[in-house]
Amino acid sequence: MQKLLIMLCLIASLVSGAWAISIYDVQFTTNPGSDGTFPSRYVGKSVSLEGIVTATNYRNGGYFISEALNGAWRGILVLDRNARVKQGDRIFVSGTVSETFGMTCLQDISQTRVLESSSFLPRPIILTTGQLSSADEAEAYEGVYVKLMNATAFGTRAIKNKVNVTDGTGTCVVQSGSFGDRDTVKAASGTYSSISGIVLYSYSEFTLSPINATDVVMNQPTSVQSRSWGRIKSIYK
Repeated sequence: MQKLLIMLCLIASLVSGAWAISIYDVQFTTNPGSDGTFPSRYVGKSVSLEGIVTATNYRNGGYFISEALNGAWRGILVLDRNARVKQGDRIFVSGTVSETFGMTCLQDISQTRVLESSSFLPRPIILTTGQLSSADEAEAYEGVYVKLMNATAFGTRAIKNKVNVTDGTGTCVVQSGSFGDRDTVKAASGTYSSISGIVLYSYSEFTLSPINATDVVMNQPTSVQSRSWGRIKSIYK
């Protein structure tokens, strides 16, 4: 049944004039363009994409999709304020490739079909803060679901919901509020076991934006860990 649905979607895309290609095809480019934002070579063209919804309720209206095999150049923004999709939906979507604030996206959506609900999310790609601090390297992860490990935030307070973090390889920015919750990053200082989210680009800056509070895991203080272990041992004395 699923194969039949996919075939029908492909036929519909051909009838509508949209090319059925991969997210990677749309995103990958080595041309920085006139403004250094690496625009897609498909800008202005109608295409059809298949992907798994990784994040919804984007602040500018829309959601993000990723290929099942996550990686560089394999995530993209879909601008559609009226879409009825959920995180984990595997969808087939058709629209026009464009650039918004330097970020490649699909807009003017002509069709959206949910092929499967409650799919497993793609594994987030583990990056270093240094990779996200380098614009040339971060470009490949625009719109991609990624994860930072053992990153330390520093500063007296978060400014415009932004926090600087580093794992020792460079400093990048984590920004709350891109998907509704402005308090996903609770502290402007401290160490995080992991921070997951979508890589965004706007105002000449790449940021990692957590999708919800579960994407941010703080390290437990050593003193708390020691006390907990002590209580557990006391039970068996």
